[in-house]
Amino acid sequence: MSRSLLRDLPLLELLALEASVRLGSLTLAAEELSLTPSAISHRIRQAEHSLGLKLLERQGRHMVATPAGQACHDELTRLVFAFREATQTLRTRVRQRVHLDVTPVLGAHWLPQQLPVLRTRLGAPELGFELSTSRLPDAAPSTEADIVIEFSPTSPHGDAHTLFAGHVGIYLAGGSPLRAPVSATELACHDLVCHKGADWSQWIHHAYGHCPPLRYSVTVDDPLSAVEACIGGAGPVLLTTLAAQPHLESGRIRRGHPAMFEAGHYWLTLTARGMLQPLARRTADHLVTLAAAGT
Repeated sequence: MSRSLLRDLPLLELLALEASVRLGSLTLAAEELSLTPSAISHRIRQAEHSLGLKLLERQGRHMVATPAGQACHDELTRLVFAFREATQTLRTRVRQRVHLDVTPVLGAHWLPQQLPVLRTRLGAPELGFELSTSRLPDAAPSTEADIVIEFSPTSPHGDAHTLFAGHVGIYLAGGSPLRAPVSATELACHDLVCHKGADWSQWIHHAYGHCPPLRYSVTVDDPLSAVEACIGGAGPVLLTTLAAQPHLESGRIRRGHPAMFEAGHYWLTLTARGMLQPLARRTADHLVTLAAAGT
């Protein structure tokens, strides 16, 4: 069986010595360490036995360090200070985390590109970002979230900040037999992909002025699933420009009609937890600025 590297070190005994020499009293050392004076005295004797050195000696009514005890105390003081500094650094690093609860589209496409910029602007190169990227309309935010970004036709909260508008258009799979611009009649004759972030009847009324009866091949929760269904042959899909852009660039989908409909905005809100964290508040401010700059 392997032995612990710390097993033979009289750590508790040495801490009793450090406190006794620093405070100049076994009684005060006992109070600080929540022990009795006799327990402190016993630990110091154990340390002397382990080290083979006399560490304390009595001078009148006081116990003072011997030269060996003083040298031991000085080294202990240095080590205890270094340990406290190291643990404080670790605590700071752990606290330097911001949790964002965001829509799938933002989590997949826009937000990851902003994280290096945010670390630079915040002056926190080791800042950790935790992303929850499955936020859906009307869903409760994660209890761990500092910042929530959601897509909604109207502001979800009075203190929400607008990032950018979500303009929705119709997209076809790259290999779809439909030709742009598709007509309302053609759409009525084909199965459509439906998801919670876009309303087909709104877009069709906007594009054509009337809406024929529609049928859906599949209904999914989020636009990322919807675009994959479209690419897989399930039919035309409504997407925001943000959701469509990477797939347009790859040729997996193409525009089906020039009409675009403003279906809502991406809104940023600080949670009650986030309001208490300076880094989260500054992160929110920079995200608003980055979105306004169109980055």
